[in-house]
Amino acid sequence: MNHKGASRTAGLASWRQRAAALMAVLVLLAVLGGCGFHLQGSSPLPDGVDSMYVSYNDPYRVDTPPLVTRLRERLRRQHLLGETDAPAQLIINHLVNDSRLMSVSPVDSTAVEYEISTQVNFSYRVNGADQLSDQTLTVTRDYSVDQGQRLSVDAEQESLLTSMQKELANLILIRIAEVNHKLVRPDSNAS
Repeated sequence: MNHKGASRTAGLASWRQRAAALMAVLVLLAVLGGCGFHLQGSSPLPDGVDSMYVSYNDPYRVDTPPLVTRLRERLRRQHLLGETDAPAQLIINHLVNDSRLMSVSPVDSTAVEYEISTQVNFSYRVNGADQLSDQTLTVTRDYSVDQGQRLSVDAEQESLLTSMQKELANLILIRIAEVNHKLVRPDSNAS
């Protein structure tokens, strides 16, 4: 085989590899789209609804919890955060953080492992109609206490709780997107 023939064969093989890679990406996107997956920047709202208000009221809490902050940030970034009269309403009914002792040291009977959980109860309405009512989601984590780092236990727990509330915010938006997907295509469950 001459030099031109080898170059043409190599070029054809390279083109086939690129075409196969492109086909794999297209198939992956089709599969992800078919299962309801959406990119983080996509709108969680149904067609025709341009904003959502996030409501949270706890008279015993001074600051806004990370869960509510995360929800509002995500909606604000997508230009979807609305005022109290927005057509979509996400109501955070209840948010609870809990901690329990899992194990103690056999040497000095001090705590060495905790389980912390964050539970949220929420409702979601579109144009006054309940779409999700009294939904509860919980995220749980275990963490160990290093005997030499006892003073950093509170900071570690606070960091975990913040991370868990951000995760719950993402789970809430996924749940809302699933409901809205059914609102747009009510006959899609028949297939």
